[in-house]
Amino acid sequence: MNFAVKSHRLYSGSSEIPFISSPNMGGQLSPKFLIIHYTASGPDSDIASYFAQKSAHVSAHLVIRRDGTVKQCVPFNRVAWHAGKSQWIGKDGTHYSGLNNSSIGMEMENWGPLKKMEDRWISWAGVEVHSKIIEACHKFGVPDCGWEVFTKAQIETAQAAARAICAAYKIEDIMGHDDIAPGRKSDPGPAWDMKAFKEQIKADAGKQSVACKSEMRGSTGSP
Repeated sequence: MNFAVKSHRLYSGSSEIPFISSPNMGGQLSPKFLIIHYTASGPDSDIASYFAQKSAHVSAHLVIRRDGTVKQCVPFNRVAWHAGKSQWIGKDGTHYSGLNNSSIGMEMENWGPLKKMEDRWISWAGVEVHSKIIEACHKFGVPDCGWEVFTKAQIETAQAAARAICAAYKIEDIMGHDDIAPGRKSDPGPAWDMKAFKEQIKADAGKQSVACKSEMRGSTGSP
């Protein structure tokens, strides 16, 4: 799966992915980070359409559903309202506060933490969840509970989108919402393997760089 960013929109080949515009956005954005979230919602919810409501007072740039389909809600050069009160120290020591102003937000459709009741897993909304679940403690200690596993289709779409975003912008790092708001937020949680995700994006970028250099050598006739 391959995506590309053109005029701050995500494309698959020559086709722009569905764009459901959200009114909940700020000014110009020069993204330095990519933030991963979960939607805390079930498969019957359409979070992209929810973001399109002004009354939601929240948005993200991308929403990736369990089946791997993706919609864009905010152009990548505009501020989306996904990070709230947050902080991060950049690799050069720069302190960032309120990461809406420096990051692209990617929402993964997922219930997040689940409560066990006898032999059933129940979401915060009281819905019984039948998808694959792991039991794990959050890296910051709480909550220690069940977590809905992200689907293979979701992860593959997220990887492809992240590759395109990192290629188009000077993305310094990829973090979870829990990393920039520890104790306040738990997404994407322990079911999301952030280390493996980042390593895959880095490996893909390296392969792309090698391919580009090879093409350049071929075009100039150099050995």
